[in-house]
Amino acid sequence: MFPKMTALLLTGLGIVAGCGSPPGKPVERIGGTYDVSGFVLKSLKGTRDGENLQVHALYGDGSQTLFVRLQFNVTPPARLTSGTWTGVGSEGTVRQRSVTFLGGQSSAPSIGGRFDLAGLDDRPLYRISIPLQEVKRPL
Repeated sequence: MFPKMTALLLTGLGIVAGCGSPPGKPVERIGGTYDVSGFVLKSLKGTRDGENLQVHALYGDGSQTLFVRLQFNVTPPARLTSGTWTGVGSEGTVRQRSVTFLGGQSSAPSIGGRFDLAGLDDRPLYRISIPLQEVKRPL
């Protein structure tokens, strides 16, 4: 009886573990020319002012950097209202794929999401991920 329950439990845990999606890379190349596979999120700063949240994210790999400026309206549902980026030999605008915003009324706000970085010709070049985290450092 116990071996059947153990096997059933292990099978169930395996299925549950397999359902979770692995975390995405911090920066992915989707049309750009630079190899960004080694980039990590180096810093995330932000300031909330009422229904607006400004965030600056810095990604890099030690030799190259990517700087992203984001402006959100956090009135539900939270949404990106504007964004620009510069680095890896280009610059452009930012488009929201998904965004999550939590709180921030009595403590630091938390933000996360995925965003496409478009070049000057409006073609997506890179995709960034910000894991949901508290924005503790003000701009």
